[in-house]
Amino acid sequence: MTARRTAALGAAGLATAALLALTGCDSENQDEARTEKETASAYVEALNARDADALAKLGRPGDQGAQKEARDIVAREGGRGVKVQNVAVNHEFGPDFADVVIRGTDGKGRDYRHRLTLERTGKTWYVPLGSAPGTPKPSSATTRS
Repeated sequence: MTARRTAALGAAGLATAALLALTGCDSENQDEARTEKETASAYVEALNARDADALAKLGRPGDQGAQKEARDIVAREGGRGVKVQNVAVNHEFGPDFADVVIRGTDGKGRDYRHRLTLERTGKTWYVPLGSAPGTPKPSSATTRS
């Protein structure tokens, strides 16, 4: 291969990589399709592993406070060794919202039941964690007349 051709191929490769990065098509930024049941199973796996980072990744990208909420959930509910036996999915409020009931047993053999609400964007189901950017916090102040 000539030096000129090698340089041309190298430049083409750099241009392709730059284009993929700019369009968000690199493998790290690309959302993978995930069903309701896959999302629910990943939720339980993150809890069992006490992995707040994995739980936060199930939230919508860019939501504010997702990491903190994931840590709070893991601290409260994590490490129980849940074995999922059934995931029931209901779409009562439309095709982009799912009410999921996870049933199974915990590490001590006790019945486990957890209700989870999911939201869909594109082909991926997310656990709503935190709040969307720009969403005002509800006011806790009250006034009396």
